[in-house]
Amino acid sequence: MSLMPAEPARITPIQPVNPVQPPPQPPSESQNNNTSDNSPITDRDYLDRVVGQNTRKYTMAKAEFSVPCMPSMLNEALRLLQEYCQLLGKPGTPEEQEKLRAFLSQKLQEGFNASPHSRLVLMCVPAKPQIGLLGGVSIQTKVVSESLSDKYTTWPKTRPDPLFGSEPDVKVMNVAASLGEPSQIRVLDVGAGPGRNSLPLARRGHPVHALELTPVFAEKLVQAAKPENLPVEVAVGNVLDPLVRMRPYYYQYVISTEVISHFRNTQELRLFFGKMCDALVTGGKLLVSLFLTEGGYQPTDLVRELGEVSFSSIFTPGELRQSIEGLPLNMVSVEATLEYEKQHHQGESWPPTPWYEGWCSGRNVFPIQKKPPMQLYWVLMERS
Repeated sequence: MSLMPAEPARITPIQPVNPVQPPPQPPSESQNNNTSDNSPITDRDYLDRVVGQNTRKYTMAKAEFSVPCMPSMLNEALRLLQEYCQLLGKPGTPEEQEKLRAFLSQKLQEGFNASPHSRLVLMCVPAKPQIGLLGGVSIQTKVVSESLSDKYTTWPKTRPDPLFGSEPDVKVMNVAASLGEPSQIRVLDVGAGPGRNSLPLARRGHPVHALELTPVFAEKLVQAAKPENLPVEVAVGNVLDPLVRMRPYYYQYVISTEVISHFRNTQELRLFFGKMCDALVTGGKLLVSLFLTEGGYQPTDLVRELGEVSFSSIFTPGELRQSIEGLPLNMVSVEATLEYEKQHHQGESWPPTPWYEGWCSGRNVFPIQKKPPMQLYWVLMERS
């Protein structure tokens, strides 16, 4: 099996695994009814085996598997292919299997580096269709990458409104109410979405600047603010982009809800907090939500990767502390998001969305009845 040069966006064939096999060996002369070389072989069991193998020439099989591009999924992806090829009687040699492992490892890493929402598509097709299964199995792959913005752009087409709930976060509004006269408290909403928090804050009289990654959400926010002439300014951009800058030393209140759950590492977390420090005035408050581990749990690579895939990026309390070390930020409070929101909720319905409780409690990563070793927290900080 030889591997063809690959590009992430293109289908990559892996040449036939264990192609044409020789027919079954004929029985010995003592087993055959006829001893003459010119006499036909009439052993029915032997002939049935020959014909049975020959029917595979007329048998076609195709399969397609799609797995998330998580490097820790290597063994699972390899197992799917091995079991399929084994089922077809084409298991491949140890050398072929080792080459396949190295190839899949490379493709999974490439896809994961591009986006945690990339998928590796594995297609098994006849290598030589004219002779069916006798020609072996050709494995083709392609990496389909989708950015976070792309993924969110498709949500309005596939999910009913309101995508993130119709009411603001209680914690967001309670902190805002504690800061003083709304018209004097400038707010920055990072990852504002369609405006679930921005619009109610603006209705209270806060001047709001909203930064949103996904253009379709930014447009929804703009259109929602217009009829009420609300004091909301909207910009499209990625807060982690070095070219995206906030107004320095300008905001009394910065919020970022359901955003850090998309971050990929502690470097991004540190960059985010550094930018927020630049934007806040002395004494300004920063409120974020993020998933933290509990009970001293240390997540494995597999768990962290699935966290990214399922919009639940995981950090330990130690990593959170390290991310603000040396920055003029002091932690004021750390509270479990689900418990706080449910306890203080006064709206018409609970939960805000069908997925909210499961997501907040960490069950997108750990679908178990018992309490998972992670959950979403409100972290309130103050700039010194």
